[in-house]
Amino acid sequence: MNRTPQRPPPHVLTLDAMGTGALPLRVIRVPWQRAIHPPGPLVSTFFMVFVLTAGRGRGRHLEQLELHAGDIHLVPAGMEHQPLEVDNLQGWIVGFDPMLLRSLGPERLPGQTRIRGEAKPTLERSLFVRGLLRLRPRQPRWRRINQLVAELEAELREARWGVENAAHAWFVLLITELLRELQEHAPLAPPMIGGLVRDALAFIEAHCLQPLSLQDVAAAVGRTPSHLANAIRRETGLTVGDWLREHRMVEARRRLLDTGARIESIASQVGYADVTHFIRTFRRVHGMTPRAWREQHHRGGNKESGVHENHRYP
Repeated sequence: MNRTPQRPPPHVLTLDAMGTGALPLRVIRVPWQRAIHPPGPLVSTFFMVFVLTAGRGRGRHLEQLELHAGDIHLVPAGMEHQPLEVDNLQGWIVGFDPMLLRSLGPERLPGQTRIRGEAKPTLERSLFVRGLLRLRPRQPRWRRINQLVAELEAELREARWGVENAAHAWFVLLITELLRELQEHAPLAPPMIGGLVRDALAFIEAHCLQPLSLQDVAAAVGRTPSHLANAIRRETGLTVGDWLREHRMVEARRRLLDTGARIESIASQVGYADVTHFIRTFRRVHGMTPRAWREQHHRGGNKESGVHENHRYP
């Protein structure tokens, strides 16, 4: 019996590998002299924004696609992606800790309505579910976004006094322009994720803190578990379990920072009946235990070398 060859696991790319130092934010020019990734699929532990200013190429995230000057590609943390032909491309990569998105206030994307009693999704999860991962702004906004990225890159590169506050200000302006583009134009564009997968991911997002299985999700969208599992894996590169874990980890990070709840309580709140399983999963995703992660991020806000507490994790 022939077995389908297993795909190699994706390479995990961290902000430290991008050379961020103490800051949870990095801007890199494309092409970059130093390669930041090995061949094959990647999963980054941080949010990436690709701003392409010249050239053409090919890549994959959710689907294989052509890359063009004028494109902006959003790759949230945890999503598998892969550069295929990128040697001819020029532009920028903005990499940042997803927790910085909390400085923007409302977590729901502009224009989204909220169902009564529904938990608010984070921005990166909303982008996932809607499939709004590729933007093509018109010239006035495109020039504004390029200017903001260039100013942010210069601020980080020069590292003058007050770099934390200044870099955060440029970052907020940049993300605000991307959100405006999402609000004004992206809802009219066809999403990259198919309807079945989008509905399934929306269901997972809405019920991620409850006991949830592949069978539950399949029943909610009226498909067999095997059909749904294959569709989600084919379109996103992740499994139902991967999506569920990522949603729960986002909520776990929020509660670790915003509350003083015990680890055992947080494990239960984010859908883990077994605290040992929660700790093991958290360590696999973040490289440390929930307690160590909480201590590091609370302590990090008070370091002179890090971002100011009100800016790093508002």
